[in-house]
Amino acid sequence: MRFEELRRSEYAHDKGKLLRIFLLSCAFVAGAIWLSFHPPAGIDRRFIIVLMLITTALFGYVALRVSRKLLSKRPGMVVSTAGLRLWDFPGQIVPWSAIRSFDRIQSKHVDSIALQLDPLFARTLIKRGRFFGSRSKINVVLSNLDGHPAEIYYEFSELASAAREAEAQAPQEGGSEGLDPVLHDARYPVFTYVLIAILVAVYACELAFGVDEPQYGAPSVRTLYILGGTFRQSIIGDGEWWRLFTAPFLHADILHIAFNCIALWFAGQLFERLIGWRWFAAIFFASALGGSVASIWINPPGIVGIGASGGIIGLFAAVIVGSIRFRSGQIAYALQVGAIRILIPSLLPLFGAAKDGDTVDYAAHLGGAVTGAVLTLLLLRLWPRKRPTPRFGAAAIGFSALFVIVTLVSLLPIIYTRQFIVDNPMINYFAGNYKQSATGFASRAAADPATAPYFNLWRYLAQKRGNDVKANDDLAVAARQMDQGAWPYPVYSLFLGELRPAEVMARAADSNQRCEAAFYNGEWYLMGGDSREARQLFQTALSSCPTTYLEYDGAKGELNRLDAH
Repeated sequence: MRFEELRRSEYAHDKGKLLRIFLLSCAFVAGAIWLSFHPPAGIDRRFIIVLMLITTALFGYVALRVSRKLLSKRPGMVVSTAGLRLWDFPGQIVPWSAIRSFDRIQSKHVDSIALQLDPLFARTLIKRGRFFGSRSKINVVLSNLDGHPAEIYYEFSELASAAREAEAQAPQEGGSEGLDPVLHDARYPVFTYVLIAILVAVYACELAFGVDEPQYGAPSVRTLYILGGTFRQSIIGDGEWWRLFTAPFLHADILHIAFNCIALWFAGQLFERLIGWRWFAAIFFASALGGSVASIWINPPGIVGIGASGGIIGLFAAVIVGSIRFRSGQIAYALQVGAIRILIPSLLPLFGAAKDGDTVDYAAHLGGAVTGAVLTLLLLRLWPRKRPTPRFGAAAIGFSALFVIVTLVSLLPIIYTRQFIVDNPMINYFAGNYKQSATGFASRAAADPATAPYFNLWRYLAQKRGNDVKANDDLAVAARQMDQGAWPYPVYSLFLGELRPAEVMARAADSNQRCEAAFYNGEWYLMGGDSREARQLFQTALSSCPTTYLEYDGAKGELNRLDAH
């Protein structure tokens, strides 16, 4: 229940004591500055300057704080039946129900009241001169107030006792509204911590098992796609709908996952402790799924979507919608403001998602926000006032379990596809993984002596593209193991500088060898920087080589790469 200010006592600051503190602080600042210009003999001047800076910063801050209290007309503390008002928290009131305990601390120079607040409520307080919530411990210095400390403490204790007695009788007198869950739920957000650990572990796997080498601690776009990122053609055209479930666990770089984990922690502190881990998890997974759907629906078709942002933004939307349940206007307002500060920037511009170099998927944010808000509206209708958490927790667990099971089963196609990519040297070649490609071609040459001459040629091409200084030596070793009168030895001679392209073509005995000669001559021209001649030869190889030949795939890939540039 709410308590009106039927009884009220105001205590102004002790201006005389504050003035003495102000003057003493100014004296320390002035003394430190003077000492920096007149350092004692034998003391390093740098030490004096550092001491001056520390002293000036410390006592300057004290002087500034005290001067504001000296010039202010607001009382230092107001104690009433409604709660406690303090100068450090302007326009805010600490209700007695938010004060878990208090003690009077006395010493020779200080007499104060130490307040222990509800941690969730403490986060809603905004301290003067700061932009973040206060801690749950507040110290009210009675000796700085205009009045006898013992009398102030007596008044404080009496009103606190009266308010607690009235609160205890409230359920009997006023019905069965129940306790405000914001102030009385002290559970740890366990699911939030577990989810953060999972996201960090998945990101580590992205770096360890990516199909490309990470750049500056970030996986490549190809890695994100292979490991389960959303892609419209793959989901709609190829039926890989499981990507909707896997994409929310992936992140693009360290900053991406860091910001998401911080936002997730903040959401857990606000919301998991209000509704319990069951529905918190269900809202996150549902919002993440809604974000994935919106990403492929709104974004351009060539975008790879990843990230837990849809689920996290859904949680903040749920906080805004769910705050209408809570009776404490101050706490409901604080929850709404805290969520809106993160939610609004995440939705603008709504349809500028992930294009023109923008890496923020606003479409996923929009989908997550709508899903989280709609689900929470439904949740409120199923949440009796008497219950500390919503009903149908088993259904929430069932949905979350289904989401996790689908994600785990999706690891099978992900592992298969990744292994296929890693083991395919041709794919690695055109992906720019030349070292990995050269290793793959060397392995295939060792495993199949009949086709080894061609795989050794491709190993050479991969080594040259990767600036491997051993490329020519390895090719020469492979050439010595061949019959010099057999094909494709003339191609070896071309790359070793013994023949020209026309001579290679002249030694081709049939149409298949001529198509191969056209391709390798094109590679020779491309290495020399003549892309125009290379393009013509690649087109010849593409039109004349059988589709099962390495040279057919090679010509197709080289032409695509030339067109891209």
